[in-house]
Amino acid sequence: MANDLAKLAARIAALERRLTQQTRTSRLAYSSLENGALDVYDENGALRAVIGQQPDGTTAVNIVNAPPPPPPSQPTAVSVLGGIAATWEGTFADAVAAPLDFARVEIHTSAQDGFAPGPATLRGTLESPLGGTLTIPSDQPLYVRLLARNTSGISSAPSLQSGPVGPAPVVAQSVLDGIVTETALADEAVSRTKLQIGAVGHNQLAIGTGNLMPDPSFEGAFTEQLIAASSLWHLTEGNGSPRGLRVDGTSSEPASPSLRVTELAVSPGDRFYLAFDSRVSADWAGNSIRFYLRWQDTAGEVLGYGTAIATPTPGADWTRTSQQVQAPAGTVTATVWLQNYQATAGTADFDNAQIRTVIGAGMVLAESIGTLELAAESVTGEKVVAKTLTAREIKALSVTGDEIATNTLTARHIAAGSLSASRLAIGTTGNLVGDPSYENGVIATYIAGKDEFAIEDGGNNSAKCLRITAGADTYRWLQHATSPVLPGDRYWIAADYRTSTDFTGGTVKLYVGFYDEAGTRLGSDGVTVAAPVTDGTWQRISKIVTIPAGASLGNVRVGVDATGSTTATGRVYFDNLECRSLLTTPGTGARAELSPQGLRLYDESGDEAVSLTTGSPNYLTLTNDGTAVATIDQDGNTGVADLSVAGRLTIAGDPIETYLSGFARGLVAVDYQATSVSAGTTDYGYVELSFDADTSRMYRVVLDCYADPSAAGGELVLALKDGGASTPTISSTQIQSAIFPMPTAGYSRIHMETIRSGAAFGAGLHRLLITFRCQNGPSGQTVRLFGGSNYPGLMYVEDVGPYIPETGQYNTGGGTTTPPKKTYTKTYSASWSGSYANRGAYNSYYGNKCLQGYYSSTNGMQASLIGFPSALATDLSGATIQKAEVYLYFDHWYYNSGGKAVIKAHKHTSRPSTFSSDSEAQTISWGKNVGKWVDITAVFDSTSWRGIALDPNNSDTTYYGRAQGVGQTYPPKLRIMYVK
Repeated sequence: MANDLAKLAARIAALERRLTQQTRTSRLAYSSLENGALDVYDENGALRAVIGQQPDGTTAVNIVNAPPPPPPSQPTAVSVLGGIAATWEGTFADAVAAPLDFARVEIHTSAQDGFAPGPATLRGTLESPLGGTLTIPSDQPLYVRLLARNTSGISSAPSLQSGPVGPAPVVAQSVLDGIVTETALADEAVSRTKLQIGAVGHNQLAIGTGNLMPDPSFEGAFTEQLIAASSLWHLTEGNGSPRGLRVDGTSSEPASPSLRVTELAVSPGDRFYLAFDSRVSADWAGNSIRFYLRWQDTAGEVLGYGTAIATPTPGADWTRTSQQVQAPAGTVTATVWLQNYQATAGTADFDNAQIRTVIGAGMVLAESIGTLELAAESVTGEKVVAKTLTAREIKALSVTGDEIATNTLTARHIAAGSLSASRLAIGTTGNLVGDPSYENGVIATYIAGKDEFAIEDGGNNSAKCLRITAGADTYRWLQHATSPVLPGDRYWIAADYRTSTDFTGGTVKLYVGFYDEAGTRLGSDGVTVAAPVTDGTWQRISKIVTIPAGASLGNVRVGVDATGSTTATGRVYFDNLECRSLLTTPGTGARAELSPQGLRLYDESGDEAVSLTTGSPNYLTLTNDGTAVATIDQDGNTGVADLSVAGRLTIAGDPIETYLSGFARGLVAVDYQATSVSAGTTDYGYVELSFDADTSRMYRVVLDCYADPSAAGGELVLALKDGGASTPTISSTQIQSAIFPMPTAGYSRIHMETIRSGAAFGAGLHRLLITFRCQNGPSGQTVRLFGGSNYPGLMYVEDVGPYIPETGQYNTGGGTTTPPKKTYTKTYSASWSGSYANRGAYNSYYGNKCLQGYYSSTNGMQASLIGFPSALATDLSGATIQKAEVYLYFDHWYYNSGGKAVIKAHKHTSRPSTFSSDSEAQTISWGKNVGKWVDITAVFDSTSWRGIALDPNNSDTTYYGRAQGVGQTYPPKLRIMYVK
């Protein structure tokens, strides 16, 4: 017994040891991943690593979504032969040690101060967190910055910038200075072949007065050496020369690749003529092409730039650009540069560059002497050779009335065709009003000193406007310049006006005054606004006036007439005056008139037949030999003769097919029987008839023929079988049957039919079969079905109309049964509507109009809500919706071809102050000025919905449109088919 207890105790102790070992073992110590991966998440549930098989089929430990590493410490940069050396000490600006997911440090350089590191500035990487040094080849000073990246590929913020640091010389200048003296050189020891190309500059040569640009057509060895070390600059074909210079502008960010050509010695005030030919490739993208001098002082500091700028057309031919530049004070040298400014794509070509002193070799360059070079009053009349000054030599508008003696300039002094619009103070767009927006100073000068008139800031889409202050019992008006006119001519006059909110007691006037050759006033015609709008908004007024007989001069005037009013007060502002001649044929009968308002055509009686104008109703009448044959009135109503429609014909928003679908379509299949088929007590087939079923329709299937039993007694059993798309048999699905007693032998007419929906049949082909047999009759009885040529049997399938749901029920007649369900189709007119700016607050500016989509930041992303009366909720209570349709009329889209409406549902019973709707949406293409019914059952599928929303929430301008709302000509409607 004791031995058994000892064994039991030993076994328990062994189990405890094994249990202890098991609990201390890793749960994955004996686990593996089979064709998969293990995802590692942080405390926020974000994926941080994927261990195992990766999506591309490789196996790795993939670190993702890590935070950015700390920025590296500022690098050190020193000069080395042929470049610079950038060193990172292995420390970080905001961390004691490198993060554990450290991948590398990138070294970026640029010649631009304060540059942003990018793919174009990357020069190399250091893979060790302990730091290192990278040598960067360069022939110019560079700035250096560092970026750290982790194993997730995320970069840190840039380090502090170091530099600029340039390459070190091969031999120190102190060694070179004086190493070879003049006495060490033999006579003629320095030949042309011993001089490095470009080594002799302005300090060694007395530069002449010709073209200061070395190798201006880029054809010599100088240019080849200049671009030898550049990957961006290349030689290409020139403009009328064998070669030109090309620069590649491809860059992920706007860059300005520049080429330093040479250096010139200049003095303050020196002037130079710059010119060059340029062109760019068809795919070029950039700001401009530039040829410039960079002005520098004795210390090499940049004082400014003298630049010739070309703004080329991509893919166009060579163009010539020129510019005069002048060295500023303190300038001692100028470096010459070619530049492709702020380019991102394509190439730019240069050729035939010129740098010439403006005055040299006794020659004055054409157009080089302007008013700045002439002392005041230094050119007098006796210094000008007779007839040597023409309009070409006089700068536009430089000769004013002060320079012309009174009555000395007559018509004979003006050469034919020498005065252009730039020499005259008149408009060039056909507007006879010389200062229509009161911005060029003409009217301001005229009204100076008159307190009741003033030019003020804040015109209607212009900088200035005219202010006239009303005066009690006073007519104050301002007359513009007089223009020649002809009797019978017609002019369109217009102006914008607004009043101060306290304006009262006066009328606003816009008139044309008519005068004869002697200056006698003959009358006037124009617009009088007897009740001006006084809410401070700009209003437009206009009229067409006819020049009366005897008139040869006319002028436009605006004014405020308070004659007879002793309490007149306030101000009226005018802007954007116009007086334009109408293009018209003479007479009062059939004619055409084209004005800034639009086009009007008149018939033989002088009545308007066509009016296509702004600000007034438009209509169109077509005539044939004076007889009207077609008309479109201002409300869009159309009367025509024959009408052919190649596309869809829509009536009141419904396609014509919708109306036609409400009617029965009649027979869709028929068969006549003139022979007989006999059967006994086993089912036998009689007639097969096939048709295609439409699930939206109802069908009636009928058999009508004669039956003739071989003996009296028993019954005839008929059945209608449906084989679907397959061959029907006597075993096919039965969908109807009928039994007829046969008490006597002989002919009898039998009739069997069924009415069945297309949905019950199922869409597509159905092959129907009539089977028959006799039963319960005398032994050996048979029966035949037949028809004759004069009494044919019939089997047909008839379309009896659109689908009607079943709504009947059983009723015992006790008077307590619930009324049977009924199908209703009701149309509800919208009771409220409105637009919401930024999909937020209601926008009262648009009233009941319904806008959707984004046009500008003013209203942001717009949406609309449309609601319907409470009767909708009452009707849908306890109902089942069969179909929901909405009618909308879109009178505007961003594109003339139309746009896309995005329709949702909402539950608001009245217009809310802020926008909200259901998220389920239906997108429908819509034409401009098109009203139509659309099926929205997919989104309006609940009896709790009370209206619709227009809410694309998409800034694509395809979705920007405006539908008419409540109170407009074509308001929204909702049509619901429901069973209740």
